[in-house]
Amino acid sequence: MPKITYIYEGEEPNTARIIVDGEPIDSTNFVGTVDSNIHAIQWDGTSGEIEYKDGSPNTTISDISSYGFETAHATAKQAIEDAEIKAEADRVANMTYVDKREQEYPPIEEQLDDIFHNGIDGWKSTINAIKNKYPKP
Repeated sequence: MPKITYIYEGEEPNTARIIVDGEPIDSTNFVGTVDSNIHAIQWDGTSGEIEYKDGSPNTTISDISSYGFETAHATAKQAIEDAEIKAEADRVANMTYVDKREQEYPPIEEQLDDIFHNGIDGWKSTINAIKNKYPKP
């Protein structure tokens, strides 16, 4: 079983933090998932402790599954990954043909090397392949 830590307050406002095997995620979705008097829950893989805000003694726990932290963490992690994929797809979709060409053209050093080894016609072939891939509208 993984090491899990729940912290009542994340680094961002109005978030709580769940850390699974060293990977932290802060989310508003984690707020309110435990009693409001709990500051943190630590789980080392086999046992753990609940730490309280009011200074009450820590409580030892032998099971953490009822909190659903692994599922919440996995769901949040997948949402972050999905958002990153969508952002990249949107970025590419909004690129002009000029942006796409500029991104794919080799660095000038490589273009000069291409001219040296393959001549102007070889270089033109390389550049034309990119121009044909991203034609003017």
